[in-house]
Amino acid sequence: MKTLVDMGSPVGAWLSNELDSVSSILSDHLKNKHHEVNDLCNELATYRGKMLRPSLLLLSWRALHPAGHIPNSVRIAAGVVELIHLATLVHDDVLDEADLRRGKQTINSLRGNEAAVMLGDYLLSSAFLLCSTIKNPELNILLGKITNTLCAGEVVQLANRNNVGLTLEQYYQIIHDKTASLIAACCEMGGVLGNGNTEQLKTLRKFGEGVGTAFQIKDDLLDLLERQEDIGKPAGRDLEKGKLTLPIILLLTTNPSLKNGVEEIVANNDRCALRQLVDSSKSVEAAVQKVNSLVEEAVGGLSVVFSNEVSSQMCLMVEQLKV
Repeated sequence: MKTLVDMGSPVGAWLSNELDSVSSILSDHLKNKHHEVNDLCNELATYRGKMLRPSLLLLSWRALHPAGHIPNSVRIAAGVVELIHLATLVHDDVLDEADLRRGKQTINSLRGNEAAVMLGDYLLSSAFLLCSTIKNPELNILLGKITNTLCAGEVVQLANRNNVGLTLEQYYQIIHDKTASLIAACCEMGGVLGNGNTEQLKTLRKFGEGVGTAFQIKDDLLDLLERQEDIGKPAGRDLEKGKLTLPIILLLTTNPSLKNGVEEIVANNDRCALRQLVDSSKSVEAAVQKVNSLVEEAVGGLSVVFSNEVSSQMCLMVEQLKV
């Protein structure tokens, strides 16, 4: 996504100001009496992107209150989900033995795995501490469930490395748990804080699930098809770590006789051979179609229940995921 929303629009200007406030909340909250902790937190600048997840939380609240005054609790909640996201990135880089993120060195490559793991843990505990200041039991329960789901998703993905028998159902469950669940929770939390009704909360959650699933599939496609300089991190990392992604699973679903060959390719980390296989099939095209259909479903579902400038900007933002 090049930009989240049209920054020249009233919604875009509002979001930009609110994200600045969220960043200030995070900076204040992460300050620690120990300079060693502060030094480590200062390395997080590499991991700060466009703040998609806090943006979705803020916009979901705003979709319910297009002209309302935003309570500080919404900004705090946006900071909470960003902390959770940052923790997952730091831990992911350890698991993937990644040296680069967004073209810069990762925490684990700069400070070592032990420091990176502890920083990720510190971010998670900071998220729960920050959330407790909102004094909303529903949010605390939701945050606990989502964090549990994220961790379980990573465990299942780890257990299925190099598993060429991974089914579509298993794949979708993994990416739901490790990616889509958090994005869905961001939208739902914005709705909860905005006192949305049952239908509105369900719609926001469904929207987030679709966005999160499309986001992960597109990321998988980029890892397979793009170059390191284009995506800001080493390409082919999924294959190197034995992660079976949608193009490969679709290839094996339609061509089960290729299972042994793909198993050998995965074992040898032969990205070129894998590219040749998927290029000769229609699995990449099918994965692209899946991304686009998920985006269309998410946009269509949101538009049925919400009809204002905020929801329109949310839809335009998500349209950028299309391949």
